[in-house]
Amino acid sequence: MTFFLGHYGKIKLSRKSQLSIETVVAPADVNTSLNRFSFDEALDNIYTGDQIVLSTDDARKLDFIPAASWEDGSNTTQNEFVAYCNVNSIGGIRLFDNFAAAINNDRTQEYALESFTGGDLPVTVRLYGSVERLLGDVTGYTFSTDRESLDTTVMSDKFKSLYSAGVISGSGSIDCLFNPAASGLSENSLLMLQLIMRTDVGSDFKCYLQLNESEADDTTPSVYYEFDAMVVKAGIEVRADQIISCAIDFVTTGEIQLVVGQPSGYLLKEDNDRIRLQQGLDFLLTEVTD
Repeated sequence: MTFFLGHYGKIKLSRKSQLSIETVVAPADVNTSLNRFSFDEALDNIYTGDQIVLSTDDARKLDFIPAASWEDGSNTTQNEFVAYCNVNSIGGIRLFDNFAAAINNDRTQEYALESFTGGDLPVTVRLYGSVERLLGDVTGYTFSTDRESLDTTVMSDKFKSLYSAGVISGSGSIDCLFNPAASGLSENSLLMLQLIMRTDVGSDFKCYLQLNESEADDTTPSVYYEFDAMVVKAGIEVRADQIISCAIDFVTTGEIQLVVGQPSGYLLKEDNDRIRLQQGLDFLLTEVTD
């Protein structure tokens, strides 16, 4: 077993889910004055900052989204729409074209909605794999990997040589300060508490645990763990004389990679340096397709 304590590391994560919600949007669920809509499972599954994909097979298509909102310039209503969400306390969803506008509820950048007639509109809602972002207010993390021991006494020599080493699994915890405030391009700790509350789309996320980071001209390479994980436990500690802190336990759900070098997806310049965004918090990533 190997054990690491990330005193100087960084955590990046990406909201992730392979599941979807089959639901309906009724004409009464669309509020055009507030530009919010809702559906039955929204409050338990969709959170502010989520990037979602709305799609339908209905002949009316996504009739509550104005034709002018589609970015392809066709000015026609279509059957799939991708946007970031701002969700209020009763599950009302407001749509935006970028993460920062969604978490800050910047109404100058919201997508307008329009009313529609007829019966309920069947809609499929799924989370979209968004760009990795730094997790703010982290005070530390732990991560351990373990190789399962297998009983190979009943296996042939061929299978013993293939499987006697066992399967590697991982688990760990993230310690952070509680902060519900919007934080620009960074995620806040409230997301980690919300993940375990999802009832239908799950609590999966993609995680990067950086042990160290270096620029391209540094002689020390970057080292980080990359894996998919699921939140299995979330705890809060509240004391009168201390800042509220959170502890998030997770287990890995797939391959674990210990990578030396630049994180995959960075767009590099000719000198192999990364292109930093204007805000200074993130680096420009290339488009990733599944």
